Amino acid sequence: MKRIGCLSALALLTLVGCATPLPQHPPAGLPAQVPAPSIQVGDRWSYAVHDGYTKLPKGAVEYRVSTVAADIVTTEVRHGELVTTEHYTRDWGWRKKPMTNLQNFRYNPPYPALPFPLEAGKSWRAYVKATDPATARTNRVRIDGEVLGWQRVRVPAGEFDAIKVRRVVYAGNFDYFRSEERIVELDWYSPQVGMLVKMERSSEYYDARSGCGNGGLLGGYCGPVQNDWNVSELVSQHHLRAGGTP
Repeated sequence: MKRIGCLSALALLTLVGCATPLPQHPPAGLPAQVPAPSIQVGDRWSYAVHDGYTKLPKGAVEYRVSTVAADIVTTEVRHGELVTTEHYTRDWGWRKKPMTNLQNFRYNPPYPALPFPLEAGKSWRAYVKATDPATARTNRVRIDGEVLGWQRVRVPAGEFDAIKVRRVVYAGNFDYFRSEERIVELDWYSPQVGMLVKMERSSEYYDARSGCGNGGLLGGYCGPVQNDWNVSELVSQHHLRAGGTP
């Protein structure tokens, strides 16, 4: 779905992320520095997905860890009848997965989505190469990340104290007629679950064919074209601790 509007979902996510400063100290019993989780074969998490614009449901997605070998975590992703495979590092850096509202990419070095340990106020900037396996085209991607603080969130699986992460991403996929995608990714990571309990994803770009070339002097509308805005919330989880116990 693509939309054109005065206030983009991307701008809204950015404003929401910046509106009210979040607590910088964790709730009682949780560490100030959140370590990387222990990932085990058989771990799985299910999410309900809805449209951020309309609130209408968009089905369910399940992630299941199928193999862990060296620093490669292979995860099967089931969305309805569609089953795909994604690859991560042991700290959930992206090795191979789709970028928000875009196709599948291989990342070199791995895309630093959650550079553990996570701590309120932490920020990072990284550049990675994203290669499309289908075309072999490689884009230079910039990732500006920040840990915003702590927030208690309610999702279908319950209420969780989570540390909130925001990434603003420049996808490097511009061409003659359009700008690169500008992406906002919001994550709520729960140390108790060892995984994300909520995710929001949105992106936008400018299209020169609608008047956004030459400084906007071509006439016509020169606002952002908005892609899908997806919100995923944890419904259930099954996480094995070291030693194979839930």
